Amino acid sequence: MTELENAEKLFLAYRVRAAYPLFQKLAEEGSSRALYFLALYEQYYLGVAPFAPKEAIQKALKGARAGDGLCGVFCMLHFDLLSHEEFHEIMDAKEKWISAAKEESDAFALEALGCLSVMHGEEEEEVHTGLHLLEAAAMQGYWKAWNDLGQFHDRHVQDNNPLLKKYVDDKKAISCYRKSIEAGYPDSMNRLAYFYYLGDGMAKDEKEGIRLFKKAFSKGHLKAGTALGMLYLFDEKGGSKKEGFRYTKKAAEGGEPTAMGNLANCYYYGNGTKKDRRLAKEWYGRASDAGMDSSTTQLGVMYHEDGHDDKAFALFKEAADRGFPEAMGWLAACYQYGYGTEVNSLAAVQWLEKAASLGSREAEQALQYLYNEIKGMKS
Repeated sequence: MTELENAEKLFLAYRVRAAYPLFQKLAEEGSSRALYFLALYEQYYLGVAPFAPKEAIQKALKGARAGDGLCGVFCMLHFDLLSHEEFHEIMDAKEKWISAAKEESDAFALEALGCLSVMHGEEEEEVHTGLHLLEAAAMQGYWKAWNDLGQFHDRHVQDNNPLLKKYVDDKKAISCYRKSIEAGYPDSMNRLAYFYYLGDGMAKDEKEGIRLFKKAFSKGHLKAGTALGMLYLFDEKGGSKKEGFRYTKKAAEGGEPTAMGNLANCYYYGNGTKKDRRLAKEWYGRASDAGMDSSTTQLGVMYHEDGHDDKAFALFKEAADRGFPEAMGWLAACYQYGYGTEVNSLAAVQWLEKAASLGSREAEQALQYLYNEIKGMKS
């Protein structure tokens, strides 16, 4: 057995701590396939390497450029982390990556190709094929494939592919998560915790839900810490706000984007800790850099409150361009009242219309106010 085969065998058995230094050594020696596994460590919560999706995509990109099919598929699955140039580089060679991955035909290739078919399939047959590939990988004992299947059956997981709606099945999701938990994967613990806490597909058991959240967090799953933080910060039935702040801070310091924004909210509103505008602005900035549009918008609000409307306008524009309705509302206000830009009532109306079309009731109300104001000016 080669060193790479040994590392993969350990990984498949969820002995991820033992496998990690082997993959590191192999990557240093030039193994492009080892880079795929290192990318998995940084993209998902395995309790070994820190959560670092930007570093993960660069490792996968390096492996793809060296000809590894799994690294190419990883880049296709996480295309949103690529630059414009990198995106076209990968997508222009997508058939190459798929063919190379198919040649591997092991559990890891089956799982990666299954996810690609399910997440990006445009026909029902592609989604169906993807689920079968995942089932084949799961039957080989791959804990991540069980978790993937759980997600694709899970009503709580938001996915842009409407073809998945017919596959929603609480009982299947729960069963798949439990199979993954048998190996020790904390993401499945985190996801199953929601079913217990909310009472979906089983008897409601908040204590068991919290126990699973805590167990997942103890194994390095940062999103479980974010969930615990929210439960304690906003639980009206005796929850501890200080405990919520503690979990939120730990998850944020670990690099979990939602927790970063939540921690900023704690400092801004004084929830679970003392108000601190400096720290609020710092953490909104970190969350914004991690892609949280809500934090980008709130950072803009803070700059507006401080009288720096040029910075506020730029942040509102950034989040609005990415499709965040609340930022669109603030951007409209900037155009309407000249905050950090010239007054432009037409632009204000256009941004409010866009926000309203995305379901913002505040934008609808503001739009009606502007329509009445414009009508009054004409009369």
